[in-house]
Amino acid sequence: MPLIQQFIDSQVAVITLADSERGNRLNTALLEKLSLAMEKSMKDPEVRVIVLRSNGKIFCRGMDLNLLQEEAESSERLRRAITLYSDLLFSILTSSKPVMVLVAGDVQAGGVGIVSACDIVICSSEATFELSEVLFGIIPANVLPFLLSIRIPLQKARYLVLTAKKITAEEACRIGLADEVFSTENFERGVKQIIKALLRSSPHALAETKDFTLRILNKGVGEARRLAIEKLLNLIKKREIIEAISAFNRGELPPWFGKYRPMRPLTGV
Repeated sequence: MPLIQQFIDSQVAVITLADSERGNRLNTALLEKLSLAMEKSMKDPEVRVIVLRSNGKIFCRGMDLNLLQEEAESSERLRRAITLYSDLLFSILTSSKPVMVLVAGDVQAGGVGIVSACDIVICSSEATFELSEVLFGIIPANVLPFLLSIRIPLQKARYLVLTAKKITAEEACRIGLADEVFSTENFERGVKQIIKALLRSSPHALAETKDFTLRILNKGVGEARRLAIEKLLNLIKKREIIEAISAFNRGELPPWFGKYRPMRPLTGV
């Protein structure tokens, strides 16, 4: 069984963590394969949305502790494993395409980092989240740059790390770690509705949104306003924007308005 599976269906790249039986533990092999799958999807012109999921009720239980123990003997190998993880999360965060993650079960430690880096986090009501690193004497240092500010405020992050508390999907949604929670029977339908919305939007506008929100992160109001004015002026001058506005005024659809007709289920785990 491969660690990662991948297919494209109706302009959506679906990447599956395929080792749920063993917790989809983050080791060098899995991180390399997942990074390659992400890179392939990001570069594929056919792909407009990337969906990350697992093949079972366990999404990811974090770093492979055996790997950390083995690699600790070589600082170079250990640095490579840790850097691979951080680079993967950064590539997800800065991807020009929206990345949606589907969580149907347990997420722990480094798995929370992967979830935090994604643009849209959709959970079934059975999902749980836990930052358990302090139990092993370490901290989720590689997770926190993607969890803090981007997903949840400082004090919430500290509370979850210090207590290693397991929280439900509803709690995760309430604090901003997740975006939507659906019952198991409505999970598939809910996910498809969100993808349909993404495929109706301009791919360029979605990419610009991701880029701009990162650019103004932690900027002062004055600087953010300046950047906003320049961004809007630059966008409105583009021919495709002018043509799209004209099309809407005529009651027509813009050329990027896509229909989602998948051949395979997204949440069948």
